[in-house]
Amino acid sequence: MQIKLTYFGIQGPAEPARLALAIGGIPFEDCRINRDEMLAMRADGLLTTPGVAGSQVPQLEVDGKILQQSQAISTFCAKLAGLYPEDAWAAAKVDEATQFIIQDIRGRLIEPSMRAPDETKVKLRAELNDEKLPEKFAILEKMLDGSGYLCGGALSVADLHLYVLLNWIGMGTLDGIKPEDVILKCPNLTAFVKKINEMEKVKAWNAEKNPKLPWC
Repeated sequence: MQIKLTYFGIQGPAEPARLALAIGGIPFEDCRINRDEMLAMRADGLLTTPGVAGSQVPQLEVDGKILQQSQAISTFCAKLAGLYPEDAWAAAKVDEATQFIIQDIRGRLIEPSMRAPDETKVKLRAELNDEKLPEKFAILEKMLDGSGYLCGGALSVADLHLYVLLNWIGMGTLDGIKPEDVILKCPNLTAFVKKINEMEKVKAWNAEKNPKLPWC
């Protein structure tokens, strides 16, 4: 199987899929492009697939077939790596946790603050730091209680989405959101990040691809 994953040279929504493949020991081409290269690929039709909405990255190519949309990509890669349950109910619980992270936290809370005008961004980020993110992370803190994983007592793709989200915040890339306020006050979340950091294949991946990690 020939796998190529194309995205920008940052972690972002492609990182859970990259991590799944790395953890699973599945060879893949990690293609990292800049914005100009993406626009050129779009103009050449390389990001447009019949029957697929949009022409964007991340994009996964598997034996010449194209898959878009980051959650579909990460789920596919997780299945290859054995990080997605075969049991229907267990799979649904992983989807539930994943969508909570991607939609409720990243999509509905953080991303609107990124698009906000400068004059309102400070207020939005203060609300996120002081109220909204601590409220959501308290839910995740409880979900991690016991096994230290979100679903079923074992590592799954939902954990990879959480790990990427916490690194995004923890690395201090979001002005006004302080990891000491929203993550480090949560012992389960902090222990979770450290545990994933210490996984042999994650450690090797980060050493090569994410030199600014670990942050805690």
